[in-house]
Amino acid sequence: MRTILLKLIISASVTASSFCCYASFKAFEAPVDESRWIYDGTPLSCHLNHNIPSYGDAEFKKIAGKGEKLAFNLGYKRHQIAANKSASVRAIAPSWQPLQTSREMGEVNLQPGKYIISSQDIASWRLLNELEIGRFPTFFYQDFNQVQDQVSVALSSVGFQAEYDKFLDCLANLVPYKLKELTRLTLFFDFDKSFIRSPYRSKLQALAQYIKHDPSIEVVLISGYTDSKGSRGYNQKLSERRVNSVKTALSLVGVETERFKIRAYGEKNPAASNRTAKGRAKNRRVYIRIAQN
Repeated sequence: MRTILLKLIISASVTASSFCCYASFKAFEAPVDESRWIYDGTPLSCHLNHNIPSYGDAEFKKIAGKGEKLAFNLGYKRHQIAANKSASVRAIAPSWQPLQTSREMGEVNLQPGKYIISSQDIASWRLLNELEIGRFPTFFYQDFNQVQDQVSVALSSVGFQAEYDKFLDCLANLVPYKLKELTRLTLFFDFDKSFIRSPYRSKLQALAQYIKHDPSIEVVLISGYTDSKGSRGYNQKLSERRVNSVKTALSLVGVETERFKIRAYGEKNPAASNRTAKGRAKNRRVYIRIAQN
């Protein structure tokens, strides 16, 4: 953190307020030789983090699930802030890129709590775009305790690109389902068959990723059933083949078989009447349930 005593005359392009007297300007930015971006991710979540010395951490993240948005959070580790504050944002061109010009990016609201700034989707992508170009997105706001002082917090683009490429790869491979969409799956089977229909394969693959990467998942219960056509003995074996098909499909993508609990019930516990073709189709099924700690 650099503290410089200077006369501040802040123009409207930087902040909505102006100062008419001497004030302290507190600039927080990672030095060039210390600037680090760190990627971390799984098929369930992607994170890109940047430490700002003496200030806090900036984070871009996205979690699995269709419709989930890219989020940006800026954490301030000193204290909470008062409500109804805002910061102006400018993407500043570094001195070693003389052909680049700085760019105004508007304003963001400041908030109390763990993160002083949080944004989603388009605003987050704009920050990433400026970093990729090489600019330093910088937030300017009045100090919370000394209102005549101004604070700037910069995201350095030094060391950004290589980790950003990894982050983009992670985003492209996020599971397209939320966990709540997969905790109670029902797979239906053709008559006298135990192969898994194509429409179910994507959800099984997604479930496998959750089982592998979500430590809260302890047990996977797989229960198989048939309709009443055929002998009870044959149907018992058929239900066993069906649950084993599901078990094999999950184990082939890396799920530990020790986490499975397998149950085959044959034609017991029908979900619908076996007197109609529609009812029998509903009975040819496998339930998959997961138990979390």
